[in-house]
Amino acid sequence: MKKSQNNLSKNEKILVSLYECKKNGKSKVRYEEIVANVFEKYPHDFHLKGYPHYPDAGDLIHKPLYNYKKKGYLDAVNKVFSLNERGVEYAKQLLGKGSSDNSYDRLTRSTSSELLRVKSSEGFLIFSKGEGDKLSENDFYNYLGVTVRTPKNSFIGRLETMNTVMAELKKHTDDLLYTSIINYHEFIMKKYKGIVLYFTKK
Repeated sequence: MKKSQNNLSKNEKILVSLYECKKNGKSKVRYEEIVANVFEKYPHDFHLKGYPHYPDAGDLIHKPLYNYKKKGYLDAVNKVFSLNERGVEYAKQLLGKGSSDNSYDRLTRSTSSELLRVKSSEGFLIFSKGEGDKLSENDFYNYLGVTVRTPKNSFIGRLETMNTVMAELKKHTDDLLYTSIINYHEFIMKKYKGIVLYFTKK
């Protein structure tokens, strides 16, 4: 559903601001620049309480950005943020430029990319041979696209991304490859649920 930018929530306006930076050729944006951008565009929403002529550089913007990271929409390193494919697709949906219903006849670009990555992985090939017992922790980390040193929020973001991919693939259960990858996801997540709990515990 198309939304005018005036009808977006504050959090959505932050994501759209990042998308517009990416559209303008700037894929990596410093936190301070995001603060300045959203204040310039939406001064009523992002001003410092009691000081309408000054931007709020605190949790009003900081928390939503890291929540989007945990949801798998963006990457962040040293307070430099960049939208990934999922984030771009979501921003386009918010602006009415993309499909919001994940139509049955085709996959989103981000899901297609993840599908290509997983189906060519060594772990999936092992699983496809019926040798799931041979899967290692390394295969699990490779499946999620993380490492043992990945920060907690980045791990959660990747987990959320793969869960979203599975939800989309489940709309295409007539495709044997998609079904196999769904089965692989469920198997490896169960096999290494201890790692998942370690990263997701509060």
